[in-house]
This record gives sequence, C-alpha cells and structure tokens, in this order.
Amino acid sequence: MRAVWSFWSKPYREGRGSSWLSDYHMRLAWGLSVELARRHYPDTALVTDSEGARLLIDKLKLPFGRVSLELNKLKNHDPDWWALGKLYAYRRWSGPFVHIDSDVFLWNRLPDDLESAPVFAQSPESFDADRDEHWYPLRPVERTFARFPDGFLPEAWRWYSARRGPLVAGNCGIVGGQHTKLLGEYADLGIRTAEDPENARAWATWGDKGFCNVLIEQFLLNAVVEHCRAHPQLEIDLDLSLSYLFPTDGAAYDPRAAEAAGYTHLIGGAKRNPDLMADLEARMWADYPEVAERCR
Repeated sequence: MRAVWSFWSKPYREGRGSSWLSDYHMRLAWGLSVELARRHYPDTALVTDSEGARLLIDKLKLPFGRVSLELNKLKNHDPDWWALGKLYAYRRWSGPFVHIDSDVFLWNRLPDDLESAPVFAQSPESFDADRDEHWYPLRPVERTFARFPDGFLPEAWRWYSARRGPLVAGNCGIVGGQHTKLLGEYADLGIRTAEDPENARAWATWGDKGFCNVLIEQFLLNAVVEHCRAHPQLEIDLDLSLSYLFPTDGAAYDPRAAEAAGYTHLIGGAKRNPDLMADLEARMWADYPEVAERCR
C-alpha cells in the first residue's frame, strides 16, 4: 500500500485551515509524519505545488519516492477551499493507498483488515444536521443553494442529507482503501462542488467557507459510500462499506484507544498547545535529529 501526503501551499501561506504554534512546529510535524509512516509503507508519494516542493523536498529533504506538482493547477483557486489539495490527491492513484495528513503520526502499521477494506477513514463523526452547534454547516449550505437552483450538489449528497436522524461523516485524518475507482469518483464530486462555475454565485455569499471543506471532503465521503450501498446497481464488484480505524465516534481522541492503535492526530487547537509542541520537538530531536536540524 502506498502512503500519500498532499500539501497545497497557498492555504497555508494565507492562514487558512488550522494553524500551528509556529512554522518550525509545522515543519517538525511533516518530518515526524513522513519518517514514522515510511517505516511501515516504504512506497511514499507527495502531491504538492512548486512552492511546497521547495520546502518539503529541497529544504527539508523529506524522503518521498514520488513527487507530483499537480497542485500547481490550484494557483489561482480560492485558498478558503483548503481541502481541494487533498481531493486532488485522492483521485490520482490507481492502486491501493492511504492518504495521511501531516498532523497524523502512525506509530504502528494500520491493521490488515483496514488495509484490505474497499474504503476506510480515521473515525466516524455523527452530527444532527438540523442543529447549528456542530462543524458541519449542511443545512445552511443547502439553504444557500436553494436560492441558486442552477447550482450543483451531488446526488449522493442530496440523497444522504434527506435521511432522518443523525448523519455520519468520515474523519479524513487518514483515508484510502482498495477501491480507488470509487475514491476517485468521490473526489471528483467534491472538487466539482467547490469548482463548478454554476456554484460560484452560491459560494460567493459565504464570507468564510472554512467549515464547508468538511462537507465536500468528510460528509461527502460517507454520503457517496452509503448511496452506493443503497443502489447496488452502481457498484457490483465489491461488498462496499466504509471502514474505520476507530469505529466509535470520538475514540480517536481517547488517549487509551489512540495509544493502543499507535495513532496520533493533532487536530485543531492541539497544534498550538505549547506542551504538545514541546513533546513534538523532543521526539524529533531524539529520533530524527538530522531532520529536526533542517526544520530549524
């Protein structure tokens, strides 16, 4: 299985998405994420742009086996859509892969049953779409698109959104699987939702599209899988399902469950926690001093 990372430099440069305590700590995290994962997955790849390659390849000399500059295509794109770089990476591969966020550290190899799954992600995230106190602004986005009926939302999105009760999104700290055709089709739908010219007027009404990223990436992933499961004529070659490293909502952030799995994901404010960043520094200088020196 190939280990893949992506880095679209524009959102990072312009402060979109979650931020690190310092650029130094961001570089350390990249070093640790790659060095740990390549112990288990020596076939490594990076999808980035020219600026990202200058940092990660030329300066940090991180040991990627393959490098694609496909994200140069995003030079003139809105950096609010920070998930686009990941979606472009998801649709690139024809063989089994795991995409790893740079704030994810794989101390252990992923379980065999997860690697052999058609599609997998880190963990489920349940939410009530009809309440506003969550990370997934599903209903506000749909109300916006109702004002612009020529806009495009994927059929799987609309079908899954209409279900009663809590909905589930797949946290994409890691995402991948064996069914790369489906992963590519899902990524294409997410990209089209952000980029379709017919959607431009609707998205223009959003001053900050930050939380819309989890809709086109994490919500849509589960919607596409569930839609295919409910319409077997669309997928007849595999018993399709979405598997999780942590099957229970929130278990990825239970210290005991995370330690047992050998998995760390520094989400949100964890990247700015001085104590955690001190631990990151200590680990890198102890285990990978040459990489740490280049990061400094």
